[in-house]
Amino acid sequence: MATSRQIQARVPGDIQDMADRVIEAAGLTISDVVRVLMTRIARDKAIPPALFQPNAETLAAFEEVERGNLETVTLDDLRAAIRAEN
Repeated sequence: MATSRQIQARVPGDIQDMADRVIEAAGLTISDVVRVLMTRIARDKAIPPALFQPNAETLAAFEEVERGNLETVTLDDLRAAIRAEN
């Protein structure tokens, strides 16, 4: 069996607190969850697609595209908009 390694991650405290409650309620530890995720990534050679579910903003954008509500811009327009934000 391969030697275990330690993984460290920075997570906002409120996120960790919420996740800890869910993980604990499932009878697991953070190590268990990380081990399951890493095992799945190694086995599938991909990050689980369920982790990439679109949020509400993205879903709304998809709906606009389907309705044909698209704004046409040039590359110069896009560059100008980016510069204006900075």
